[in-house]
Amino acid sequence: MTVICPGCGEAYPLAPAVQVGDVVPCTWCAGVLFRVELHDGAYVLREVPQASCPQCETLFRLPETVRPGDVVRHCHRTFVVSYAYGTYALEPQDQS
Repeated sequence: MTVICPGCGEAYPLAPAVQVGDVVPCTWCAGVLFRVELHDGAYVLREVPQASCPQCETLFRLPETVRPGDVVRHCHRTFVVSYAYGTYALEPQDQS
C-alpha cells in the first residue's frame, strides 16, 4: 500500500507488515515520524509530535494530545511546550 506523506508530499510505500497504529519514518522528512491511521477507508499518515530536550538534546515523543502551553517533565526539569514554524519545542519553566 502507498500513502502520501503530509510533510513532503511524496508517495510513501508501506511495508506489508505495517498496521494501523504503527509509527513509521519518512525517508525524505529527516527525523519526522508518522502514525499510520485509517480514515474513511483510506490509509493516511499523521505526524507524531516530538521535541528535543534543551537539557540533554534527546528527541522524544510528546503525548498525541499535546498543545502549546502544556507542561512536560524531562531530565528532572519542567518545560512548557511551544509550537512555531511547524515544530514543537520545549522551553524551561523553572530555573533549577
